[in-house]
Parts: sequence; structure tokens; C-alpha cells
Amino acid sequence: MKKIITVLLIISMTLAFTACGGQDEEVITMGFVPMRDGDTLIESVEPLTDLLSEELGVEVKGFTATNYVGVVEGLGSGQVDFGFIPPLAYVLANQESDAEVVLTSLNRNGEAFYRSQFLVREDSDIEDFQDVIGKTVGFVDPSSTSGYLFPGAFLVTEGIDLERDIQYIYSGGHDQSLQLLLNGDIDVAVTFVDARERYSQDFPDAMDRTRLLGYTDDIPNISVTVSGSMEEERRGQIQEALLTIAEREDGKELLQELFNMHGFVPATDADYEVIRTTAEIMNIDLRAEN
Repeated sequence: MKKIITVLLIISMTLAFTACGGQDEEVITMGFVPMRDGDTLIESVEPLTDLLSEELGVEVKGFTATNYVGVVEGLGSGQVDFGFIPPLAYVLANQESDAEVVLTSLNRNGEAFYRSQFLVREDSDIEDFQDVIGKTVGFVDPSSTSGYLFPGAFLVTEGIDLERDIQYIYSGGHDQSLQLLLNGDIDVAVTFVDARERYSQDFPDAMDRTRLLGYTDDIPNISVTVSGSMEEERRGQIQEALLTIAEREDGKELLQELFNMHGFVPATDADYEVIRTTAEIMNIDLRAEN
């Protein structure tokens, strides 16, 4: 009888262990778009997910999206637990699924923001923004935060009606805007700061042939955004893990190599309120953005 009871206990314990072991272990999914600086393909984020797995004590895997909308949708559907997305995409994700920003990335200067610049030719008669009235402006793309949203809003706050007071075109790229300016096809080019240095090999005389008219307001950098359904404790763990990785030598190198990020600072939704304000100035309905 004792043997039977012992055997039954062993079987019971084995079944219980098997049942526990058969359950899916927790996996955290990191969403990203496989491009760096808009032109370099990321081959694999596995080294970064490995570091995150090590820090968090759970498996972290990558979710590759073809564009930032895919990461936003993944955050809302539960496919993505956290991801790297630009400011406009964050505001959309927050609105659609209560996703929350936990970190803002830093640039090489240690800043959590960037700006756009307005360039004119050196021999231009444009001396201030009121002189832009009646001229042709080269924006980058209607969906670009730095290439249209912020510079467009800046001109509006300067009293310029984009549809009545100027002519404008979309160049398709910051380098194309610079080229159009140098060619004389536009009077004002909008680019990131400073595109003339970045594209110095293509346009070696750009610095001599152009001058700076002004800058836009500060634009928050790429965000680390977590799913709205994620528990507070896990949010804090992901935030802390990435801050720790950014301090490690191997982590620093990976973040720079993969995403051109040079660290992080804690962030809140309030840091991105400027995006909503700017979208309102530009009459952009975020609910319609994708």
C-alpha cells in the first residue's frame, strides 16, 4: 500500500512539474524598424536583445516592422511590449492604446532633443523669416517631424500662411533639399542640423555657398515606449535595464551601431506634449496619421 501511495505521489509530482514546465515562459518583445539614420539596414538586434535578456532575467526577442506604424500597431495589439519609435509615432501610440514613453534617447552631444534648420544661399536676399514670404521652401516629406511638421509650424508662428504666402515642395530627403537649394530650384531648404557636414562629400562647397537663417524649436529624440497594458513594475525594469546597458561599454557600442543612440534619460508623456501642440498648429489630426 505504501509503495502504491509513493508511486502515486511521484506520478502526481511529475505531472505537476511537467504541467508547469509545459507552460509558455515569459517572452518580452522589442519592436524596431531595421534602419539606422534612414539609410543603413540593421542586420540583427540579437546582441541587444541578449543583453536585455541578461539584465531582465527573461527572454527578449526582436520584432521587425517595415515602418514605425507597424511598431505602433504592435504596441496596441499586444505583439510588441516595448519599442523604439520617433516622437510623432509615440504620440499616436499613446492616443491609440495608452502606450507610455519611459526613456528618450540621447544624441552624440548628450542631448535628448534635436532641431531642424533653415538654410538659404549665401547670396540670397532673405535676411529674416518675413523675407521668406513669396519664396519657395523645400520641405522633406509631409510625414517628417523634422522635415515638415516642426519647420512648417515654426513658419506659421512667424505669421506665414503656408498655402498663401509661400510656394513649397517636398524634396524626398534632407540631402535632396540641400541639392535643390544649391541648384537654385528653391530659396529655402529645411534640413536636420547640420546636413551640410553630413553630406560634405556630396556637396563639398555647401558650407561656403549657404548660410543659416534659423532653427526650429527643440524636437524630442527617439523614444522607448512600452505597451499600455504593461505592469508598472515591468516598465521600471525595462527602463532600468536600458539605462544600465547604455552605461556598459559593449552596450554603448551596440546602441550607437544599431540606432545611433548615445544613451538615454528617463522621460514622461509631458516631454512629448510639444508634439501635440505642433500638430495642432499644423492642423494635423493625429487620429488620421499612419
